[in-house]
Amino acid sequence: MLSLADARKIAEAYLKSIEPEVGLELVLLDEATMEQSFGWLFFYNSRSFVETGNFSDCLAGNAPLIVSRADGAIHVTGTAFPIEHYISNFLATGDPHRSG
Repeated sequence: MLSLADARKIAEAYLKSIEPEVGLELVLLDEATMEQSFGWLFFYNSRSFVETGNFSDCLAGNAPLIVSRADGAIHVTGTAFPIEHYISNFLATGDPHRSG
């Protein structure tokens, strides 16, 4: 079983891995982190947006990440539906995109 600190490190490593594709430094929004029975949901944005609040630096399509408490797997949710939709799917099927 993972701790929040372990899950956060996994989420940060994932963000580092996608930074070259995004072209911006990414940071977790710790105040938005949600703990669930299955693990944690991490939200993120660009460092420049977090530091300046300048909307031209804000990301679009930055779907929250689920880090599974059981195995540390990362599951990218989506932005088409409220986060509750993805949580419900994950609880039912283990996949945030597949309904049960």
